[in-house]
Amino acid sequence: MNNAKITLFAGAAVIVAGCLGFFIGTNMPSSNKDARGAIGAAAEPVLPSTSREQDPFTHVASIPATVDVSTIRFEKLKTVDLASKTETTKTADCKDRQFRDPDGSNCETVKVLERVKAVEADYSFIGPQTSTGEGEIAPSRQTFAVYFHPEELPVNGPVDKLKREQAEALFQISTSRPVVAQRVVDQQNSHFCAGHYADGSWTQDDSKCQDQVQYTSSNVPSTYWAVAVDVRHPATMATH
Repeated sequence: MNNAKITLFAGAAVIVAGCLGFFIGTNMPSSNKDARGAIGAAAEPVLPSTSREQDPFTHVASIPATVDVSTIRFEKLKTVDLASKTETTKTADCKDRQFRDPDGSNCETVKVLERVKAVEADYSFIGPQTSTGEGEIAPSRQTFAVYFHPEELPVNGPVDKLKREQAEALFQISTSRPVVAQRVVDQQNSHFCAGHYADGSWTQDDSKCQDQVQYTSSNVPSTYWAVAVDVRHPATMATH
């Protein structure tokens, strides 16, 4: 092969290589993100779903212990549908996401599988007075609800048709303030290092001293009232 042919073949090879490089460069994604999109977005891993049966019929509610229980009053009855069986699905990184951003997007979904009919009894009470930087806020009425099986109530017909006095007469309420165990410092068996305040900060007299704190359990009144609502079961059926 003479020199002219060699030169010709070499030039053609350069041209083909350049065209191939241009084609690849213009069709390759510009970033890793684009590459993932071109191949197909990876599905977020999902853990196996769990189903749970629950009893939605509760006759007890909790309200703050600072509430005057004499302000509790009956409001109304209504028929509702309550979830009795649910299915919860979480993403694999759910715990990590909740730890990083507790108020962020929810990483679990709850699907209602079964519902049951129930009668909702609504009550209200005057809430505790609250204070803000701009002054005190007048207490307002707040509500709570308890739920009954329809057959628990001695009512012949829709409960929505009952007058308020008739509906209220179906129930009786009682209140109690449970005693709960609380973890407190055992002052008798604890040792605290001596010190003093300097410029508003606590300073130990002996820098090598270490507090030795012991804890004990103490029974104290709960911070909530337990309000139980029970059906009276009158001798005669309530009428409309």
